[in-house]
Amino acid sequence: MSYHLIIFNKKIYAELTRKKLKKYKLILFFIVFVSIILIINDLSYNQYEYHGKQIHEGGFYLGKILSSSKKNFDKIKNIEFKNLEKFITQNRLSKNGNRFVIYTLRTEKKIQSIIAIPVTDCPKLNLYPKMVCNYFPKQDVIGLSYNGHMINRDQAWEILDNKLLKENKKIFNAPFEVLWYGPTETVDSTEWITGIYYPIR
Repeated sequence: MSYHLIIFNKKIYAELTRKKLKKYKLILFFIVFVSIILIINDLSYNQYEYHGKQIHEGGFYLGKILSSSKKNFDKIKNIEFKNLEKFITQNRLSKNGNRFVIYTLRTEKKIQSIIAIPVTDCPKLNLYPKMVCNYFPKQDVIGLSYNGHMINRDQAWEILDNKLLKENKKIFNAPFEVLWYGPTETVDSTEWITGIYYPIR
């Protein structure tokens, strides 16, 4: 075999090898891509848990009326929750449950709400402007809980909206959100657990 033929064969071999490697890379990329999609879908599915119809017990709460852009809602909410905690300590009130949020208006750009902390009772208090101390009624609800950061709440509400339509239920009171395990318990947002609820007839 001549020298030139050996060189030619080496070039053909190198070209075939390159094409095979390229093919294998594409196959590997496809497998990895599909695997990632399946993992994301699985995490997304497991992140939200629908609990169906429940009875939500009522009780007294100390709250603050808020109105803010959707973008700044969580930041303002967290600041005002700290102020409520301070007021509770200063007035020697007893907390009686998890923080929650009553939504009086939710749009794509604006949120109006009452952020609230359950207390054992509502004595006569010198409340600051936009502060309230009221009774939250016992009511039938449909509920859903989700894990992770609260930026996931939009998708959670969409799921609950679909359940509401599917079960042909009607909302008769303001929806609300309960922070079952949140920023006050841990800074790790992956461990947060939030519940959202529609009062129904």
